Amino acid sequence: MPEYYTRRKLERALYIRRMFAKTLPELRNPKVMIYHCSVDLVMIDELKTPSIYYDHRASRPVTFMFHEIIKHIDPLLRKLVIRDRPWVLEKLKELKHKPDIVLTNSKFIQRMDKKYFDLDSYVLHPPVDLKVFKPVKNPTRDYFLSVQRVHWQKRIELQIEAFKELDEKLIIVCGSSFKPDETLVELTRDYDNITVLGRVPDYKLRSLYANAKAVIQTGYYEDFGLVPVEAMACGTPSIVVNEGGFKETIHNGSLGIRIRRPYVENLKRAVENFDPDKYSPKTLRKEAEKYSLEKFTEKMKEYIELAKEIHYAKN
Repeated sequence: MPEYYTRRKLERALYIRRMFAKTLPELRNPKVMIYHCSVDLVMIDELKTPSIYYDHRASRPVTFMFHEIIKHIDPLLRKLVIRDRPWVLEKLKELKHKPDIVLTNSKFIQRMDKKYFDLDSYVLHPPVDLKVFKPVKNPTRDYFLSVQRVHWQKRIELQIEAFKELDEKLIIVCGSSFKPDETLVELTRDYDNITVLGRVPDYKLRSLYANAKAVIQTGYYEDFGLVPVEAMACGTPSIVVNEGGFKETIHNGSLGIRIRRPYVENLKRAVENFDPDKYSPKTLRKEAEKYSLEKFTEKMKEYIELAKEIHYAKN
């Protein structure tokens, strides 16, 4: 879905999904359907099959991020979005109560779904591939690392503002293109200690994670936040904002630091005083093992069986 909701846009999206359910041969007689988008849940009535909704966002454009998101859209459209919000919330609530069971990717999203939609769910954290992300021998620990997509909600400018006055190196990996983002390159042009990269291959990202002093994350109410877990798998701690899913992944001081507002000042202070030798790569790796692909697969199989049991008991 887009970064805003209007009644017209949502109704159009629902109509398209209903047509998909009726016409796509790939959707004929599935054993179980796992949905990741709330709009897709309209297909449940047509498909009549065991269903799981795995919610990663709690419909953030109309719930916990609503007041921030509307600041970034056209003023005329903003009036429509505000006007239509009650209808959209009610329609999404109706959709989210259709599946046999609901999974959420974090306790934070679980709380938001309960708050806005009175929705009960099970938490199933996303997995990290421990075979891809792993520690290296004798890491250099000579820079800080930032990894995310290029989007205002990631607040990359906070990181740049903090490092402008620091005698520490920051490497920013961001975007879906291997070419560095031009806006970020321009913002950091006068600062030799900040390097902006585009997308990098997994082997390069693993090396960057494993050799960093710490990974920095400043995302606005991150739903879960996989980057700190990937960093832990590589034996590296994180410095994160005290919001959203980061409260779950960096839940104690042996895994990293959660900074409070004002973020620029507190990020500078955290970086200046950061000592990577205080963190045990073995402890970090062990924490990451809680999020293994194997454990995720095992739990998902259990939820699939539960969804089937609930569905056939109702029908």
